[in-house]
Amino acid sequence: MSRILKICLLLVIGVVALIIGHVVYLKYLFQADAYPMDRLLEKQTNKTALIIVAHDDDAIGMSGTIAFLCKHGWEVRELCFYQGWKNKDSIRKRDLERVATLLGMKSVEYHDIELRKDREKVEKPWLPIPYADFEGAYNRDTALHYISKLIEEVHPSIIFTLDDILGGYGHPDHVFISRLINDYCRTSATGSSFSVNAIYQAVFDPAMNERILKDMDAFQLAKKVYGVNHSPRPDVYVPVEGCEALKKEAMLAYTTEQNSLTKIWPFYSYYPAKVYFGIFDQEYYRVLKKEDRYQNDPG
Repeated sequence: MSRILKICLLLVIGVVALIIGHVVYLKYLFQADAYPMDRLLEKQTNKTALIIVAHDDDAIGMSGTIAFLCKHGWEVRELCFYQGWKNKDSIRKRDLERVATLLGMKSVEYHDIELRKDREKVEKPWLPIPYADFEGAYNRDTALHYISKLIEEVHPSIIFTLDDILGGYGHPDHVFISRLINDYCRTSATGSSFSVNAIYQAVFDPAMNERILKDMDAFQLAKKVYGVNHSPRPDVYVPVEGCEALKKEAMLAYTTEQNSLTKIWPFYSYYPAKVYFGIFDQEYYRVLKKEDRYQNDPG
């Protein structure tokens, strides 16, 4: 065997070993406890869902679920907010509309509002603040106006959002919107006619969250500020199988947010969708049900 051929063979072996090693690392990163597969969604006779989030890309972790629902006859709409960064926001709005088309959503609705009152004065607005400070920091009535109006118009059976404990990784906007949704549903569900049967809060397995977000300042600070040891545990999972390519395409469509997305889904853009989301093949949810007054132990 010639020297050049040996070198080429060693290079090939090295590359293959590197890829195998990296796949093993991803499997470790995304290793999670076992949770039951969701059955509540398939029981809904009212196949209407709302995604309500603070920012457009907050819903990306649910995109496999949303694509699946849209394929199976659900009418899914999204509501989010923008904060007045005109140049960047115009790109993000375009990206959001592209994602909605990709996944098959019925519509997206967004509003340019001053969600957080002191945003321009805060150096790092993504860092957590105490729950008790939300009332003074946010324009609650403005956000609630748009949220309640759309719920009353659409009459969804399911609302998808982020968790109301840490908001994923600690962003206070996420937590504020989720808690606002919970409060509104809790006070509105005084009679049987209220349509929202459950709130699905997108979460990760706590151990998975610790591995992925261990170096994120907002996440570590959020646990201290909100007095928890870990993120809330999921109740169920929805499989990504069959929607891998759509999920990756939707994630790639957020052109201005790739730096943020790759912190949570590292290396996803380098792998074929079937491979990457064959490893990270479940989307996890904490489910707050109407019958429980939309309350749940954070776990």
